[in-house]
Amino acid sequence: MNRALLYHGSLVVCGFVLAAVSVPSLVAGEFSVSGVLMAVGGGGMVLASAYEQLTNDDPAVPETPGLVLMAVFAAIALVAWGISLL
Repeated sequence: MNRALLYHGSLVVCGFVLAAVSVPSLVAGEFSVSGVLMAVGGGGMVLASAYEQLTNDDPAVPETPGLVLMAVFAAIALVAWGISLL
């Protein structure tokens, strides 16, 4: 499998989960430092990873295969955490 696509896809999933978890409280008017930082950071992760993957012919990816695998496991863990909050 393409390591760059797997890595950046995992970062997009991580960013989306962070933003999706924090947005409902912000919409309800409950502003907190952690909520705002999660929304901004998650959105930034989604935009930066998507931009890197879509615009570069050879997107940046960690040289160590273990870091790509760690990003995949982090995405899986964050999805499980987001589901548990429902």
